Amino acid sequence: MLQSNSGASARQRIGIGWPLTAGVALGIASFCADLVDGTLRTVLQFVASTGFAWGCAAFVAASPARTRRGAAAAAVIVLCTATGCYYWLNLPGGLRPGGESGPLFRAFAYWMLLSITGGTVLGALAHAVRADGARRAAVAAGLTSGLLAGAGIAIVTTLLVTGDPARGELGQGTLQAAAGIAVATWSFARRRSPRAWMVYVGAALAAGTAGALAWSAIESVPIIGF
Repeated sequence: MLQSNSGASARQRIGIGWPLTAGVALGIASFCADLVDGTLRTVLQFVASTGFAWGCAAFVAASPARTRRGAAAAAVIVLCTATGCYYWLNLPGGLRPGGESGPLFRAFAYWMLLSITGGTVLGALAHAVRADGARRAAVAAGLTSGLLAGAGIAIVTTLLVTGDPARGELGQGTLQAAAGIAVATWSFARRRSPRAWMVYVGAALAAGTAGALAWSAIESVPIIGF
């Protein structure tokens, strides 16, 4: 009996440890992306400082969870830990001396709220893609595609509409959109249960449009300019 409890505790620590580790690494990498220039900045921004990167980290961390609640918890832990780590590193008097604390704490509160909301949604979707029936899993995968690719689609659309697209930003947005769609499609394709591909495609198209609009609204809030 003692051995059984010990094994369960070990699994629980491992389950929490992975999202915590991923969140810390994501927060540090995102902070470092603000400090460097050139090619390294471009690479770090893509892998650690974009809507796709943070959403993907949460989704992947949630995928192995056996329950919907566990998946949501894993995703929330990743995003909240990354947010806390990033803004802790930016505290005035620390690695970013001379800054003002007011805008930083407002931005921290804003992104923490979005981390809890987004993590809960992405965790539930990750569990649905893996464990639900064919149609529900297809819809969940399509919604995931929209969430992960939405930021990139918003960037590309905005640049094309303004008529003066910067090559670097256009490439970054295109890469985010393509990577988001690829991750969602891969997660759906690796299901062992039946797949409803046409439902997935329809849901992905609708969610891609909604995701782009949602990200545009999120980025329109002045507080995120920190």
